[in-house]
Amino acid sequence: MGYTIPAKVYEKLEEKLGKETASIVVETLEKSIDETIKESKENLKIVISEELKKELATKYDLKLVETELRKEIDLVRKEIELVRLEFKKDLRIVTIILLAAIILLNQNSLEFLAKLLGLMK
Repeated sequence: MGYTIPAKVYEKLEEKLGKETASIVVETLEKSIDETIKESKENLKIVISEELKKELATKYDLKLVETELRKEIDLVRKEIELVRLEFKKDLRIVTIILLAAIILLNQNSLEFLAKLLGLMK
């Protein structure tokens, strides 16, 4: 269903040009307008398609983002492992210091250690 010339316009053309000529002119105008509308729609589709391609992420874009995220996740995992190892090391040092302080500050533990090592009977 295409574009049609308004009836009043057709009537005016018929008065001035005659029925046969007015009919040919109207038919030609309607075809021309229809083709122009179709071309405009096709051009609009092409423009919209190109704009969407610019705006939407492609599979390649998503793969790049995924790769970058995986790298970041691996980095964070390594950092967490380093922090965990450092924490364990610090915990051992603190434990040794606390045990040494308890032993040195407690008279009974000093006597016990001396007996264990054979320094006292």
